[in-house]
Amino acid sequence: MKEVFVSGLAFDSITKAPVMLLKEMEGQKILPIWIGMNEASVIAIELSGVKYKRPLTHDLLKSVINGFDAVLQRVVISSLHENTFYAKVYLLAPENALIEIDARPSDSIAMALKMKARIFISPELEDSFISLSNDDIPPDSNDYDPMDLRFRLRGIKPEDFDDFKL
Repeated sequence: MKEVFVSGLAFDSITKAPVMLLKEMEGQKILPIWIGMNEASVIAIELSGVKYKRPLTHDLLKSVINGFDAVLQRVVISSLHENTFYAKVYLLAPENALIEIDARPSDSIAMALKMKARIFISPELEDSFISLSNDDIPPDSNDYDPMDLRFRLRGIKPEDFDDFKL
């Protein structure tokens, strides 16, 4: 599995949807995941460190997990089916019981940010990453800037991920 972190949020001007950008810890590849506006707001709040006046759903879930003396061990973006990413949340409960819970990637990432848990991408999603390295630049291209994320994301649509063999 490849460990990643949330490198930021972007806005897809074509689909008018927020995109969560997961960057590998070691390397120059990102995994864009289109998410909803509400989920993007929660992730933005967590990334900014701002405290909301009243507990949000993720705060409630954190309190429940802590109340049972469990720990959010890790989050894994596990698969892609019909243009939809799936995730699993792994809780370590007392007496080392490992609990696996199916979840949406956006909720899983929000929880990982809130509870300082590690985030991983399943090996079967390796082909879904977009490379940001200079190795991918055609030698005769003057219009291509690998560090311009907006350019890279402009031509990608969620349905493009359906082409990958899982």
